[in-house]
Amino acid sequence: MARALTSFASTSLAEPQPFGQVADSLSNRPIPGPYSKLYNDLIDYGTEALLSSLARYARERREAASKLRERVTPRRANVVPEGPAAGRIVGADAGRNGTSYKFAYVPLYGAVAVLVEDYAVREEPLCISGAPDIWPLESDPERRESLLHMALEYQVARQAVEFWKPDFVLLDGGIILNPRLQPRLQDSAGYEGDFFYACTNALDLLAACKDRSVVLAGFVKRTQMNHYGRILQAPNLRDAILLNLLLKRGEYTDPFVVSNKVTAAYRRLAEDLGYGSDAVEVQSCYVKTALIPYRVEMPRFSLPKVDELISVLCAAADHEGIPYAIHEADRLTRITRPTSNIHSLVLFSRALDLVRSGEITSDDLDILTLEHGQEWAIQPEGIGQRQTEAGLP
Repeated sequence: MARALTSFASTSLAEPQPFGQVADSLSNRPIPGPYSKLYNDLIDYGTEALLSSLARYARERREAASKLRERVTPRRANVVPEGPAAGRIVGADAGRNGTSYKFAYVPLYGAVAVLVEDYAVREEPLCISGAPDIWPLESDPERRESLLHMALEYQVARQAVEFWKPDFVLLDGGIILNPRLQPRLQDSAGYEGDFFYACTNALDLLAACKDRSVVLAGFVKRTQMNHYGRILQAPNLRDAILLNLLLKRGEYTDPFVVSNKVTAAYRRLAEDLGYGSDAVEVQSCYVKTALIPYRVEMPRFSLPKVDELISVLCAAADHEGIPYAIHEADRLTRITRPTSNIHSLVLFSRALDLVRSGEITSDDLDILTLEHGQEWAIQPEGIGQRQTEAGLP
């Protein structure tokens, strides 16, 4: 405390300053690192404690992997560059990066599908953008945005199936929604409606692929599933890091049935819509296309062609193990922070037009104050701005 008081007292203020300027003069100083004792606790002592935990985790993983070898038989992919991977492959992905204002969260999301054939993008990509909306009271707006961007990914993938008639469809993410997106008691009515909208889009995609004999797969890059860990009574071991000791590049595991709250919701909705509950069974396996295995989801009707699917994933993988079709879709749908910042700038600029037309007053522009980052002000020469912790570049 003494150090903090000394630091504050050492700030030179030549004369009394108007309200706010004292804080400004302090905040404009170079930002130091954390307090020295806090730094030592986090970096020095904290690292030592983590090393002990890492050593224990490594031992547990080796023991579990030894037991798992008796249960898992790795299968080798038949990688033929001129084989199925050269066929007509759709890659679909979605991006999101909304902005939190003082008055509401404004979502920003969209989805893209590309057609790849002979390892090159063909045709103009298909895209869908999220409906403009404001969420003043959404308890977890980014979670709702994540839900809706997956709904659009399923939708654009179904459109690609109907339009391009591909051999394979590869989703960036799961066919089954992440269980964390399952509605909770505190979620809004709008969120619950969006959840069933996303589920319906997933079922429509499954039906479109089944009717046209298209192989569908969800390529899950970031997975925390511990299916094998639960079998071995090792709940703290994620499948991907556990299987990394067993699988070599180009190898994959036998599929297993995915069952959770979301698959139950899929089955109920499928029965209501007349698809039949058997049409929505999804299975999962792991394939090692790079340093760490990725998880792959596929519907039961695609299982007869699982060997061809794995061949596609391995033959068309980039240096990170991502299939080329998904790589391209990801590149085209990435909504970065600069893009989101431009969206905020355009919104503010159009709001100024409303001020000029008299529909709102300049006092109303405070609703566009950002929750994090840029501060805005009207100055004689136009829009004034000051960067803060997350301001525009």
